Amino acid sequence: MTDPANKPQNPARRRLLQAAAAAPALAFVTPCRAEADAAMSKAEVGYQDVPKNGQVCAACVYFMFAPATSAGPASHCAMVAGLISPAGWCEVWAPKQ
Repeated sequence: MTDPANKPQNPARRRLLQAAAAAPALAFVTPCRAEADAAMSKAEVGYQDVPKNGQVCAACVYFMFAPATSAGPASHCAMVAGLISPAGWCEVWAPKQ
């Protein structure tokens, strides 16, 4: 009879199994990182803190609302880096459907 404790190890198989176990976790991390990398600066999109022709960030499909704090706006945009005012506007504005 062979003792399982003396069984030869297969490091390649072990690495493969470890990578396979970690793959589902990467599915949740990767999109977030990709979005962060894709965010443009306010200057790149012509962001302004005031509306333009009645268009405001709060009515944009990319706007992500967060309640304002005493420090000012806390909302974000999927396309623009940094904090965004709900009353702001930029060139990537797209209406919510």
